[in-house]
Amino acid sequence: MSDPPDKHGRAPGDMTPRERAEFEGRLSDLGGRLDRVKAQRDADAQTDLDAEMRGRGMAYGMRMAVDLVAAVFVGGLIGWGLDWVLGSRPWLLLLFFLLGFAAGILNVMRTYQRMQREFAARTGGNMGHSVPHDD
Repeated sequence: MSDPPDKHGRAPGDMTPRERAEFEGRLSDLGGRLDRVKAQRDADAQTDLDAEMRGRGMAYGMRMAVDLVAAVFVGGLIGWGLDWVLGSRPWLLLLFFLLGFAAGILNVMRTYQRMQREFAARTGGNMGHSVPHDD
């Protein structure tokens, strides 16, 4: 059973052309505001991701520096200790210093590769902004 007409003789849900135009205007205004909010939310999320990636990059850089210095230091320390015990100064110090340097470089390269894979996975392969060529 349908609802009775109102005092103007219209069934519920029927709108005059003026009411329909106002309704559609409010609806399109709401859609526009929702689009602006979504765009702002996406921009904020991208800014947060950029800041996080920048922080992670700095952390990886510090880790690489510490890995390199620690490997050289430990290699030199082992070489110095062996030279002191065996009396072969300075040959084992030099040898282990170079081995420590090589180990440090290897650790830096592994960390860099891990960082590249992680950043590529998080950014979808987009590692930065493209720069136009100077032609």
